[in-house]
Amino acid sequence: MKDMKDRKKNSVYGVIGLVVLFLVGGIFGFVINGSDRLNTSIMTKKQCDDLAERIISAARNNQPDLIAQLNKVFSENCNGRDFNKPVETPQPKPQVKPEEKLPENTCEAIEELLKRELYDENSLDWYEHTENSKIYAKLVQTGCEKNRTMYERLSGREQAIAAALQKEQSATGSTCQQIEGLLKEKLEYGGDLNNPDWRVQRAQIYANLSERGCAENSSKYKELAKQELDIARALTDDNLQNQHAATEMVETYKRLHMQQEAAKMIDKAKKLTNPAIDFIIQLEKIIEE
Repeated sequence: MKDMKDRKKNSVYGVIGLVVLFLVGGIFGFVINGSDRLNTSIMTKKQCDDLAERIISAARNNQPDLIAQLNKVFSENCNGRDFNKPVETPQPKPQVKPEEKLPENTCEAIEELLKRELYDENSLDWYEHTENSKIYAKLVQTGCEKNRTMYERLSGREQAIAAALQKEQSATGSTCQQIEGLLKEKLEYGGDLNNPDWRVQRAQIYANLSERGCAENSSKYKELAKQELDIARALTDDNLQNQHAATEMVETYKRLHMQQEAAKMIDKAKKLTNPAIDFIIQLEKIIEE
């Protein structure tokens, strides 16, 4: 009977000893792992509580190897955890965008801007090669000094190509190509691009090109004419006090078969400028005729 009591007493002491060992191991694990790992675990409070119950159960059943394994998991994931604090998840490192290479100096910036205006060097339009020659001439004057000889050569080459194409088109080209060449020259006469009257004149030239130029280019010239009219309207704020410009715009819209655009311009002008009724009637007749 006494032996039975002693064995029971020793068993209780063994359980208590294992529990103490578990607690000491937990504290030791906390010290080693550091507090900065406490909130990085994905284990919940319930999971930690269940794990503690399993450790006590293993102690009661005298399973020291299982206790050691469970104790390690508990130490790394549950000891000292503040379960009210959100779990910290590692944030992805922001990707560093490659820095755009900026021009090193002013002349390089100018070169970059002017080169964007160049037409395709394989174009068969003599006018576009003429424009390229002019752009290269500008680069000779405003670009970097180290590149001036190259730009002089390119300007001369483009001018030669333009002359050859123009000569060929004059000799063997179709009538529409010759007409386009002559009309495009009018765009070079110059004028104040901030003057709505000059913008209307440019629109009329493009309208003429859409009508008398080559058929395959008609849509392009029609769109360019509309762009010029849109700019002219923006410069006048659709104010019809300049009756000559307003009349020319409406007539050009009609040539382009854009009567609806002309009607919109008149309707907007009515609301903004309160123009003379007689003049409004005159413009509306132009559209209807």
